[in-house]
Amino acid sequence: MVGVSVASDPPVRDARVSAAARAVDVVVRWGSDCVLAAVELSPPRSFFVGDEEGCDVALPAEIVGASRAAVLLARWDGDVRVIVPKGARVVIGGEGKPMTPARAIARGFAETSRVSRDAAEIPLGSGGTIAVRIGPITIEITGSDGAPRAPREPMLERRLGLSHLASVLLHLLVFVFVASRFQPIDDDDFDGITDDQRFYIQQMIQRSNEREMEGLYADEIAGLERRAQRRQRKSRTEMEIEAAWMRSLQAAGERWNAEEFARARAGEPEDARETGLIGLLYDRPPKPPKAATPIRYDEPPEPKGRGATQTRPGAMALSGRLPPEVVRRIIRQNFGRFRLCYENGLRNNPNLQGRVSVRFVIGADGAVSNVGNGGSDMPDGGVVSCIVRSFEGLSFPRPEGGIVTVVYPLMFAPGG
Repeated sequence: MVGVSVASDPPVRDARVSAAARAVDVVVRWGSDCVLAAVELSPPRSFFVGDEEGCDVALPAEIVGASRAAVLLARWDGDVRVIVPKGARVVIGGEGKPMTPARAIARGFAETSRVSRDAAEIPLGSGGTIAVRIGPITIEITGSDGAPRAPREPMLERRLGLSHLASVLLHLLVFVFVASRFQPIDDDDFDGITDDQRFYIQQMIQRSNEREMEGLYADEIAGLERRAQRRQRKSRTEMEIEAAWMRSLQAAGERWNAEEFARARAGEPEDARETGLIGLLYDRPPKPPKAATPIRYDEPPEPKGRGATQTRPGAMALSGRLPPEVVRRIIRQNFGRFRLCYENGLRNNPNLQGRVSVRFVIGADGAVSNVGNGGSDMPDGGVVSCIVRSFEGLSFPRPEGGIVTVVYPLMFAPGG
């Protein structure tokens, strides 16, 4: 039997890989001239950047893409790898054009990272240089063999020691000369300062210190204000989307409620013969004005080859002193809300169908509470949640002698 192995990533080119580095030099630059940090890692260890506590170099999360990002990983077996995060560019050996992580993987210079999503890993060998560019930040990583530095010659050390001693003596002489030129200050010199003047001087010193502190933290305060403004804009956008969705739901519900009310009026004689409650089951709505502007709303597209959706009530279970016909009539008048939830689900699955069973309690005041899923088999959980929430706004007549528990099933299917 012949064994076959399949590699999950493109093989890394041997020209770019050598013996693992035993020491790593990391230089972080802003632009081309400003050096933010220069660190020598001997032996190599992992290196992190970001604005989270514990990072080796503090960099804004807006630039790095995360509050804590790894740019160098040193494993227990001595393997040292450079991490190229998503959105960064990499230059290997100081040659060629900057490459994206996906481009480096496709050309065989890197492997897919196993610790960071959408990132690439590049092995760092002795003598190799890899530059990672993240926006205006350039992180240059160089590997070396970690050879010890040559000791200084004894003569050079003696010369340095003598020069240091001479410098100390010269500074002492200058200090003695300067001290001899000043006269001691007597306490009588402050006799001319009043308490008000002393208080004024203290206030001036305190204000000067406050201005210095404000200058030090001005950038940090401005950054916090920008983040708060971004969060407010995001929250405002989410609220506007939710309000637009509720307006669309209300408009569609009003139209479909009118349709269901018309169907209920058509079946009124049959209900009168069966229950004798005609005229007591619902209130007749006022007639709309003749010049009323029709409500426009976005209707979900009908699936190809199908007609209107089918919504049918199932066998209701009721426990309490409230006529079942009353409960059925009020729920049927609100079928428009339930159809909107179902037709939103048809956008993702044109063949969506199933049963949604809702359990709720009608309180002594007629309000609905404790609404929940009563054992639905609809495969789309979003449609089930939408229909369950729609029951929370219903209102029923006050039951006699306590509360009423209802389990009401609804069957949904695409129109044939």
